[in-house]
Amino acid sequence: MIKIGIGGIAGAGKSALRDMFKDDGAFVVNLDEVAHGFYSNPESDIYARIKAEFESRVAGLINPDKSIDRKKLGELVFADRAALDKLNAIFYEAFRAYIENLISELEKKPRIANNGSGLFVLDAAVLFDSGLDALMDFNVWVGAKKETLVARLAERRKIGEKYAESIVETQLKAYAPFRARADYVIDNDGTLAALKNMYLKLIKEIRENVNKS
Repeated sequence: MIKIGIGGIAGAGKSALRDMFKDDGAFVVNLDEVAHGFYSNPESDIYARIKAEFESRVAGLINPDKSIDRKKLGELVFADRAALDKLNAIFYEAFRAYIENLISELEKKPRIANNGSGLFVLDAAVLFDSGLDALMDFNVWVGAKKETLVARLAERRKIGEKYAESIVETQLKAYAPFRARADYVIDNDGTLAALKNMYLKLIKEIRENVNKS
C-alpha cells in the first residue's frame, strides 16, 4: 500500500485531486471529515478536551444538539494565537493517532489495502504543520496563483473578493515553507481536464519511483 498525502491552500484544487484518486479506487481519508466527527461526538476524548479548554471562554460553545459550534470557537482562536496553538495541539495529536491506527488496521487487511489502485490517500490542509507528512510515502502540494485562489474561494464560499483575498494572503504566508517540503508540486491554474492530465502524470511518476526502490 502506497501512502500519499495531499496538502494545499484553500482554492487550489486539493479536493478535486483527492476525488480523482478516489475515482480510481484509492482508499481516501478526508481529514476535515475526521475533524467534524470529533466536534460532533460528545463521547470522544477530543470533544471533552475542547469543551474543558474553551467552554468558559466561548459563550454558546455547545450547540443544542451537543455538537461544538465551530464558528464560535473559530472566532476565538483566530483572534488569539495562544488559543489557536492549544486547539491545534489537541487536534494534531488526535489526527496522528487516528491515521497511524487506520494505516495499521488497513495493512492487516490485504483485501482492503490492495484495493483497485493500491493507494492510501490523505487529504489534509494541515498535512505539513501537523507532521502527518512524516507518515506518508509521498507528499503532494497543490497550489495556484494568488488571483486564481481568490476567485475560486470567493465563488465557492460565496464571500466577497476582499475577504477571500485576506484568507488567501494569510494562508500563503503561513504555508510558504510547505511547498518546498513536498515530493511533488501541482500548480493548478487551469481546467479540470488539465488537472486530470497532471494527476495521471503524478500517478505514473509515483509508481515508477516505488518500482525503483
